[in-house]
Amino acid sequence: MNFTRLHYFCDVARLHSFSQAAEENFISQTAISQQIAKLESELDVTLIDRTKLPIELTRIGEVVNKRSLIILGQYDVLKGEIAQLKQTPKLLTIAYPNGAVEPVEKFVLPIVKPISDLELFLVKSDLNDIQDKLLNKTVDLAVSFDSEITATDQLSTLVLAQGNYDIVVGPSHPWYQLTTITPEQLLNQAVIYVANRPNTNSYLKMKDHSKADSVPLKITATVSDIDTALLLVQLNKGITFIPDYKRLTHEFTTLHRVKVVGSQHKYQVCLAWQKNDTNPELRRILQLFQR
Repeated sequence: MNFTRLHYFCDVARLHSFSQAAEENFISQTAISQQIAKLESELDVTLIDRTKLPIELTRIGEVVNKRSLIILGQYDVLKGEIAQLKQTPKLLTIAYPNGAVEPVEKFVLPIVKPISDLELFLVKSDLNDIQDKLLNKTVDLAVSFDSEITATDQLSTLVLAQGNYDIVVGPSHPWYQLTTITPEQLLNQAVIYVANRPNTNSYLKMKDHSKADSVPLKITATVSDIDTALLLVQLNKGITFIPDYKRLTHEFTTLHRVKVVGSQHKYQVCLAWQKNDTNPELRRILQLFQR
């Protein structure tokens, strides 16, 4: 079984898009399509219904995706544990969530990739699992939203990026021609919220931001990823929040971003690590980030 193909398939399934999955994995759309086709040939099944846009999984594809996510999660843990057990002095493992691909590209890779004598291992992870990976020493570093780093007695953080959450609306929404709104205008709007699990730290922080704005949000749907939220916005099911760094890909060019002026709905993307980590390569890398 080729784990890379499983990884590509799960990304396509999550994003409902070959092109977006290719972009996240820094390969061409043709290459990722070929890998999925090889996986289907290996399993002798059709996993993806390519006649529909956005693409959908077949019934067998749904089952394979569910099982593959479990397999890949365990495989990532195994690779991380092996890396730690090897105690390779010039190995560095970095975890990052799907929602922070752009900060990794912009702020992390330009610093670590040029270091020729460093073996870099990137681990894509569920946002809610990243802190546990740091505490369990499965990874050396993590890129995460500050809301998810709560064990501040054991973990240190360095802010990589910060900014505001924009609102995304569909063509039929009355805000489609606007460039800005006030927090008060969010009152009674149907909000599609992205959360992998209920009552996450990010969700609780969003509630704090709403309280600071004195505008409680009306959350009508909770989904596991931003692309599903954007699809629902396209179907006129509501509006959604998106970090101002997040690009709207060509699948969502009909959608429109609106800035919320004076809102407390803000984010910080940070680098996090264990305070007592003795990996010399980690210390060397942190010095580069802290310049």
